[in-house]
Amino acid sequence: MSTHPDQTYIVIPGAALAQANINALVLAENGTNQLGRPHPRHPGYRIWNGNLCRIGHHDHGPFVLEVNAILPGRMYADMAHHCHAHLNPAGEWARCTADADGAVPITLAITQTRDQEDQP
Repeated sequence: MSTHPDQTYIVIPGAALAQANINALVLAENGTNQLGRPHPRHPGYRIWNGNLCRIGHHDHGPFVLEVNAILPGRMYADMAHHCHAHLNPAGEWARCTADADGAVPITLAITQTRDQEDQP
């Protein structure tokens, strides 16, 4: 018998939250209300709010290099950052805190358009 029976009650909600976040992650990529839309030239990348993202937290440097390799010449990404998104009550994906219900970790590359004079 455990000397701390209350620990069981702490573990159960924690496991339920972890499972809910795993379910949200799967739905973000495969559900009927996916996070953004798949990028046509890279199956692991998604386009969300005009920026490229990848579900999960990934290293910034390699991600920015890969994003720049698939962007058209007039566009570029010079930075990326980690954030979280979840479905809000309106059924739309929105940024949220890491501990929000259904939070999905994403790595987001900030996509910019070059000025005409910057293009070769």
